[in-house]
Amino acid sequence: MKYYIAAVASLKMLPLQHKIALFSTTVLMVAAIAWQPSKHTIHIPSFKKPAPIAVPVNITPSEVSEPDSEPMGASLDQNDPEFQAPKDEIERQLVQAHAETESKHRVASGETLGVIFSQYGLPISEMYRLIDANKSVQQLRVGQTLEWDVDSDGKLTSLSIIRSKKVTDTYTLGKKGYSYKEVVQKGVIKPVVLTGQVSGSFYNSARDAGLTPTQIGNVVKALQWKMNLGRDAQKGDSFGVVLDREFIDGKAVGKGKINAFYYKSQRRGHSIFIARGADDQFYDQGGRSLNRGFKRVPTLKSYRISSSFNPNRLHPITKRRSPHNGTDFAVPVGTTILAAGDGVVVKSRYHPLAGNYIVIKHGREYMTRYLHLSKRQVKVGDKVKMGQRIAKSGNTGRSTGPHLHFELIKNGRPVNAMKVPLPQAEPLRGSIRTQFMRNVKAYKKQLTAQMSS
Repeated sequence: MKYYIAAVASLKMLPLQHKIALFSTTVLMVAAIAWQPSKHTIHIPSFKKPAPIAVPVNITPSEVSEPDSEPMGASLDQNDPEFQAPKDEIERQLVQAHAETESKHRVASGETLGVIFSQYGLPISEMYRLIDANKSVQQLRVGQTLEWDVDSDGKLTSLSIIRSKKVTDTYTLGKKGYSYKEVVQKGVIKPVVLTGQVSGSFYNSARDAGLTPTQIGNVVKALQWKMNLGRDAQKGDSFGVVLDREFIDGKAVGKGKINAFYYKSQRRGHSIFIARGADDQFYDQGGRSLNRGFKRVPTLKSYRISSSFNPNRLHPITKRRSPHNGTDFAVPVGTTILAAGDGVVVKSRYHPLAGNYIVIKHGREYMTRYLHLSKRQVKVGDKVKMGQRIAKSGNTGRSTGPHLHFELIKNGRPVNAMKVPLPQAEPLRGSIRTQFMRNVKAYKKQLTAQMSS
């Protein structure tokens, strides 16, 4: 004890700098001792590691999907009646005749054949088969028009590329693949007027008058916002059509293209006219569009796309085709969802995969679907306007995170809403309108002369 007291006394007598040095030395000694390996440490001799053993791992679809989209492989069956709009009588007749499977596209700047096929969900494999038939199918110019038909399974059966007023390239599917033919117009184009009177259904009466299913489908769609020819047509109503027909050696060939259509009911008349040389769309007699506008993005502002439209998407694990027939927007729960266009709500309910969802029918040609909603604000039968609030986004059904799955259906088939040309509601202007009005005057004269005789 006395040595301890003496040591403490001696320590107190040391200068401050000596005390600091002594304290530092003590700390370093303690640290050195702590860093020494324990005497109980066991040293294992080194050896070569064995090759890893492959263990099968079950990866669920959601593990290979975006964190805010549908799980891979959980796509909806497009043919499920659950998600389809009900069809009226004339639509059933047109579908049965395959008139609604014809599509048309006007080539815009920068578009290639591959881009167009992707826009309409046409199989890329069919595009390569067309190229094998004739490589010129890839040579597209701005303003040229593509027309094609698909069968009930979505398989391309024919393709026409209207190169000019006189030249059309045609591709027709046969047993050995596609056959190519260049059709050069050699005949004389003359206007032809067909007239008829409704005695039963409009479809059957129009067929009796000489119109093809495709021509009937065209006028039904053009008038969709003015009247429903399947529901509103009455016995005794009359109609007239002005067609451009080609004549070779005095005989009419081909289907002919509709320039004007007039329908007279018991109460009033409706007339539509094509804008040749402009966009080949129908307008009323004043040059006003018969279309209704569409929104590409059904939200108040833009959001990140977490999963794009891809009908040919392959599952990264199974390597099987797992199409994504819509566009997924990574929106927070509760985001306001808008109607993409004017229409009627045909479905508003819950589904195990889709969650809360809404289907809107826009005329006869388009339909939109909104999936995984947290709240539905419209009910079946409601008429909505473009931009109207219809729901709140959510994370219901089979979903890997909060998002909106949005689909645009055209003629019963999903298309890429972010790229496909949408109907415009702009009127004709300038020199195009001037020429259109001259044509309207001539078409009216032809219809009046034929229908009054």
